[in-house]
Amino acid sequence: MLLAPIKETGTDQDLAYKYLKDLDADAEDTESSRLLYVAATRAEKRLHLLACLPNDEHGDPKKPLAHSLLERSWPAAEEHFPAATEPTRVNEARRSPMPVTLKRLATDIQLPKVPDAVHWTAPAEGRVGEEEIEFSWVGETARHVGTVVHRWLQRIADDELRGWDVKRIEASKTLFGRELHRRGVAPAELERSAELVATALKNTLSDERGRWVLAPHAEARSEYRLRAQAGGGSHTYVIDRVFRDSDGVRWIVDYKNQPS
Repeated sequence: MLLAPIKETGTDQDLAYKYLKDLDADAEDTESSRLLYVAATRAEKRLHLLACLPNDEHGDPKKPLAHSLLERSWPAAEEHFPAATEPTRVNEARRSPMPVTLKRLATDIQLPKVPDAVHWTAPAEGRVGEEEIEFSWVGETARHVGTVVHRWLQRIADDELRGWDVKRIEASKTLFGRELHRRGVAPAELERSAELVATALKNTLSDERGRWVLAPHAEARSEYRLRAQAGGGSHTYVIDRVFRDSDGVRWIVDYKNQPS
């Protein structure tokens, strides 16, 4: 038997369902803010944020759309929009166009002789029976798969392996697909990409060394961010996994997702 609340007599909406809907909206807003923060903080020296807003009848920029990334950054960005949309600047630019300078080559110029073509034949060694690399693994799909794998490895490590096995990973493929879809993976590639994420996690849990890396350790950190001064500037580094083992040796682990 299924039980569910019904709306109060004489009302147009059910408050319980509205409350749950608002919770989902807050969760989506929080995730969008997190993505904006992560994207902005990856910049090492300069960060350029570009946005476009229509003006109202007074020439002032309108408010950004609700739940958009621009709305998240609007408290910091709002003061810059009026200066960028002043009509006087546009009019001055029209009155004083940038001069255009045309340069011509001399009429007696002699072009250098084109060198002879180079002919080269690739050796057969290493090419017989070599599998062709799929295009998706040199594009964005591979990067998104790796990002999702890293995120779930971090979660498994935070849970100290408790409750994680092959059966749970198989049951989580739908969640993998949702994360991949949110990151822009094409619908036609979602099923295969989610399977790749599940395979990487299952291989890690089935390997003795993989379970040891994710197990509880002293001073353990996952996705550990460091900021250091090097080469005349400030740089941010992210360590996939770092911990100190029982012998006092510090391990620094860098995950690599190898397509199969």
